[in-house]
Amino acid sequence: MTTSLDAILERSAALHSELDALWLRLESPESNRGKVVVGYCAIVREHVISQQHLFAIGHHVTALTLVRPTFESLVRSIWCLRGASDDWIEKFLTSPAMDADPRKETHTGPPVDSMLETIQRHHPEFVYRSLVELKEATWQPMHSYVHGGIRPVVQALVGLPEPQQISAIRNGNGFAMFATNVLLMNCEGPAGFLQPIQLRYDECLPPVSNC
Repeated sequence: MTTSLDAILERSAALHSELDALWLRLESPESNRGKVVVGYCAIVREHVISQQHLFAIGHHVTALTLVRPTFESLVRSIWCLRGASDDWIEKFLTSPAMDADPRKETHTGPPVDSMLETIQRHHPEFVYRSLVELKEATWQPMHSYVHGGIRPVVQALVGLPEPQQISAIRNGNGFAMFATNVLLMNCEGPAGFLQPIQLRYDECLPPVSNC
């Protein structure tokens, strides 16, 4: 098991190189729904890679602040894949009127808990359960980071222990694997590609039971 920060970052970079190669092989979907799913999966991927760059240069507070938007983008990718109505997808992608308030979204989605309930109806139970467990484990701490609570202040003053950094990196890699699986379903990609990758990089991923 990899225990040092430098080693976990090096292995994570190799993992993402393999995932990048897999993403490049997938054909972009033609449907609007498929395009939205791709967009959310790409956000997850970018947040995870950015988080690792931030850990590498010692910007721990900003790195952990990315956990919540990464999780929310992952939930939205799964909800859009199977759950969001066709009407919601079309309104989401509709260009705003010329006189629309530029500060507002074109069409907002439901709260995370509502999306999770919908995901439970449209996906296997383990998908729903994994997301709920992730939310329960991280939601309150991440609220502090997003909204300027005591946790990021303490961390800015005293730093973040290396084991906690490694744990966050592993969880981020788990998000990336989850998003890649969503992308494979969305783009009708080949089955069976993720398990060998998961086995090769198990030391920089969360335990299988939590993925």
